[in-house]
Amino acid sequence: MNHRYRGPEPIEVTKAAGGEPAAFRWRGRRYAVRAIVATWVEAMPWWVDRASGRHRSLLHEQRLVWRVEAASRSGTTGVYDLYRAPYGWGLERVID
Repeated sequence: MNHRYRGPEPIEVTKAAGGEPAAFRWRGRRYAVRAIVATWVEAMPWWVDRASGRHRSLLHEQRLVWRVEAASRSGTTGVYDLYRAPYGWGLERVID
């Protein structure tokens, strides 16, 4: 199943030495990153400033996305798309 989140799903990220996510906390649960599946850069939508919720005109920002395989403390695993944008970290998609 694939679930994409429309609004920002804020997360707390513990970074590895190279800057990639090593663990994250989402909705009160901690997940340990087991593997980085892929990484890419994507443009943020030009029409919305997610930090303030206001429309913007010509400001184009980018965010770095990591697709990771991660496990919770209970052992449940899944694939998560995490991103780092100028205003912080978020979760875009869960694939389980």
